Amino acid sequence: MPFFGSDWNDNEGSIFAPCRNGSWWLSSKTDKRWNAHGSGMVGGFGMPTECKKKLEKLKKQYGEPPDDLEFGYMKD
Repeated sequence: MPFFGSDWNDNEGSIFAPCRNGSWWLSSKTDKRWNAHGSGMVGGFGMPTECKKKLEKLKKQYGEPPDDLEFGYMKD
C-alpha cells in the first residue's frame, strides 16, 4: 500500500495538478466494508484530507486495510 505513506501531500497541489473541488473514493474488491466516497478538495497527487479522515475512521472500526485498497479522485 504505497499510497498511505507520509510522503503524500495534503491538498498542497502543484503547478501540474492544483487542488480543486471534486470527488474521492476508497475501493477494495476483497473487502467491500472499506469502500467509501465523498467530496472535497482534491489534486496534487495526494490523498484528499477528507479521504484520509475516512480511512482513519475505517481503520479504527476494522483494523488494518486490505492489501488491495486503493484511492482515487476526480476534479469537478
